[in-house]
Amino acid sequence: MDSRTSNRVRPLSLEDLGVAAAAMEAVSLPAEEEIERLPDDNEELSKVRAALEMGFAGVILCGPPGTGKSWYAKRIAQTIAGEPDAIRIVQFHTSYQYEDFMEGFVPKDGGGFELQKKSFPLLCEDAIERPDIIHVLLIDEISRCDVARVFGEALTYMEVDKRGLEFTLASGNTLVVPRNLVILATMNPWDKGVDELDVALERRFAQIDMLPDVLALRSILEGKGVDSALIDRLAAFFEGVQRLDDEMVHLGHAYFNNCIDEDSARRAWDFRLFPFFKKACRLDKDMLSDIRRMWLRSFPPQGGIGDGGAILPIVEPPQLQPGQAT
Repeated sequence: MDSRTSNRVRPLSLEDLGVAAAAMEAVSLPAEEEIERLPDDNEELSKVRAALEMGFAGVILCGPPGTGKSWYAKRIAQTIAGEPDAIRIVQFHTSYQYEDFMEGFVPKDGGGFELQKKSFPLLCEDAIERPDIIHVLLIDEISRCDVARVFGEALTYMEVDKRGLEFTLASGNTLVVPRNLVILATMNPWDKGVDELDVALERRFAQIDMLPDVLALRSILEGKGVDSALIDRLAAFFEGVQRLDDEMVHLGHAYFNNCIDEDSARRAWDFRLFPFFKKACRLDKDMLSDIRRMWLRSFPPQGGIGDGGAILPIVEPPQLQPGQAT
């Protein structure tokens, strides 16, 4: 026998490797005082409550980036939840799987693996233990992954008429989705994953559109004391973009939050707005040129930062005459 294999290899623990097992539970909202509650007459809150009363399993706030989806979702969750600690936040992404959301195997200290409950079953159990308290699962960017695969068997049992029924997970363990669990989610309708969003999921969730709003833009800037003339210039550009045919370029009003003066507005264009439009218009350079011209009408170039991505003229090199040195 090879002497190199005659001795057993000692299994290494996570402590031996100098790492700790990562906590897989979803993130909680900050303390109650850090997230304000919405007034009962808030339009978005009223829509969410109406959708839940109609029997939908959850509600998706749907809109382009920068329209306040996440801002509203956190405050709606804070308003409808029975207690601040009854809220969990999960962010979906392209590599998110059933094993991250429902159940999955994780390393054990000392070697080997063990099955561990993840965000959804843990919140279901918390809600079952406190049946008089509304619990909220807030899913950010729900369309960034294969949602039906992530939910697995639970997709069917999220329906209101199936709440409270016990069902079996892939592991053989059982789970119950309680009636006092509400699911809120945000979604960008132009994410690639939206085209593959499971029809069954769409049927179970109400969708509330949150669109770019020039009045919201004006309100945000006025609240920051921005000069009215600058607000008018930003609003003119914002409305011009919204009139374009391609909805991919309809960015939200929150993109302009930091435009508090002339210099910051120009920096916002260079560092945030123009990169967004360049990506959105990568297949339509003419539209990108139209957007750039709209910006330059409101903010003519001053040289240096803030030129609005203006294209410098092409200067042809001088023609050399015979005998001239290159």
